[in-house]
Amino acid sequence: MALSGNRIVYGIHSICPYSRVDGRPYGILKVIGGGSLSLAAESEDLFGGSNKFAWASEAKTVTAEFSATVKSMPDFLFQLFLGAEVTTTAASPTGTVSAAVNKLGSSVISATTGIAGVALASAGTANLKFGQFLIVAVSATTVDIYALTDIEFSRGVDLTYINDLLKITTVPLTIASGGPTSVPGLGIELTAGSGTIAMTPGDTASFNLTAPHGGISEIDIGKQASTFPEHGQTCLAAKRSDGSIFEIELYKVVGQGFPIGLEETVFSIPELTAKVLYDEAKDKIATIRAIKGV
Repeated sequence: MALSGNRIVYGIHSICPYSRVDGRPYGILKVIGGGSLSLAAESEDLFGGSNKFAWASEAKTVTAEFSATVKSMPDFLFQLFLGAEVTTTAASPTGTVSAAVNKLGSSVISATTGIAGVALASAGTANLKFGQFLIVAVSATTVDIYALTDIEFSRGVDLTYINDLLKITTVPLTIASGGPTSVPGLGIELTAGSGTIAMTPGDTASFNLTAPHGGISEIDIGKQASTFPEHGQTCLAAKRSDGSIFEIELYKVVGQGFPIGLEETVFSIPELTAKVLYDEAKDKIATIRAIKGV
């Protein structure tokens, strides 16, 4: 009888996490650097007498972990591996301005005596710039604007920082009842309150601005009630030229976090770590399916 062909596993094709409740996939990871299932057993060795070597050894517990390097970061990755809560905003061809909120004091954002809100200016889409912005009351009726990043200052009309404190308004903007105040070069306007404007100098408020976009995900990490959902995973090696396919299915996986790297001229490639647990219903932790090519 001839020997069987060697089983050879090559590369990685995809990782698909799915719900343990109804089997629905969370999505699929295709841009992957690698993955590995590690099964490491602790052992109990028996020593005795003058023999320096063990007489016997038995496996105690086995730690099962799955690790992977992934080169894309979809929303579900943060949910499963960081216990995050994700809120999405639909794509907008005109841009998005968040609701402005008071940071210090309560006089800047006020429906009557301060700024009622921040809105996109008419025909201002071309000048919108991504970032978080701070409104600082200079006097009872004037404000300055500060920008926490200059990543899109060259979009539309150029913006520049006026000083090292990151101010972008050359002169304070006047907030007058009954009409909006345009912010130069930013494509937005500040809507005045309905009453007599009476802000407290030094009070501040902030808002976020996004130019036309294909969608926004806000990912909140570290909430008190956050959980790391148990899920299943199917992990496939690359299909070989002879048609062979190699799949590992993990039935009960708990994410263990991942780092988010921001390095100069380098793509961020998180390294995922997950615990693989025993599934009582299936009486196993994983199934390997090895299909021979024909």
